[in-house]
Amino acid sequence: MDLLKEALWSCMERWPVRQRYLVGVSGGLDSVVLLRSLQEAGYGKLTVCHLDHGLRGRASAADARWVMKLAAELGLAFVTSRVDLRAEATIGGVSLETAGRLARHRFFAETARRLRCYRVFLAHHADDQAETALMNLCRGSAGLKAMVPEAPMAVAGFRKPIILLRPFLGQSKATLQGLAVGRGWTCREDASNAVPDVVRNRLRIEVLPLLAAIFQRDPAPAMARAIAWTEGARDFIQQAAAPWISQEKLPSRVIAALPAVLRDTVLAGWLRAQGVPDISTPLLQKVVTMLDPATGPARWNLPGNTFLRRRAGCLWVERVPACGGGGG
Repeated sequence: MDLLKEALWSCMERWPVRQRYLVGVSGGLDSVVLLRSLQEAGYGKLTVCHLDHGLRGRASAADARWVMKLAAELGLAFVTSRVDLRAEATIGGVSLETAGRLARHRFFAETARRLRCYRVFLAHHADDQAETALMNLCRGSAGLKAMVPEAPMAVAGFRKPIILLRPFLGQSKATLQGLAVGRGWTCREDASNAVPDVVRNRLRIEVLPLLAAIFQRDPAPAMARAIAWTEGARDFIQQAAAPWISQEKLPSRVIAALPAVLRDTVLAGWLRAQGVPDISTPLLQKVVTMLDPATGPARWNLPGNTFLRRRAGCLWVERVPACGGGGG
């Protein structure tokens, strides 16, 4: 409990207790501990937000009623909504996990706009962080990329981003479980969390326990330290790249001489600043070849009806005007 108190107290300067916040509450242990801990720490202006994914029939509806009752017992406002997640996944051509994440963000954004409250507390913890880092790494992320304690989240169709707040990222699942048992806090567990055909569930159920058995220790704390180091290094590289990113043209020879990680960061950030969409690793590899005037092409097609040009030792993005109608 002391660890959770310290986690919340360390956040209070950034997230004052007198302000209003949304709290995502599924009814599971993590979110219940978050909600109760926030209230005990003095956060009184909380709106409990629960999204029914419609995946488990009566059990899903019972979860919503349970969370509504909990909010009433704590004297807090309650907002809920329901989606047909299987239908949304089919229509969007995405996995249930991805559809669920998008639906939750949309639900939070809708609630935030309606209540004019854009800060959302979430119950992600260190074990979730380890799962996220492994998932991103296996999908090809640049280093260990995972969640951060505070992050803006732009949601399609909404002008203003929501701000995701995660005070428990440094705390283990076991710590949350210990507090819940010690305080007698009840919760509802989602049976779908144990379904082995979901990627994140397999990481939780199979991969992380296997790593713990191999190394004879919980891998999550070590991964958290590696993530923190990577984030610090990434921030340093971004700061070093910033002066180049803001330029209209890049000196090709100078950029080619940069260390590879800084060179690629500069090129990716500069292309985004120039309005080039869909920047991928193959695209960056092609741009790198253009830096060498002896062997690289001087002109190459980019996404979005644009071209990358090299002339007189400089790279720049050339936009082709769209053909307009009308006579003259």
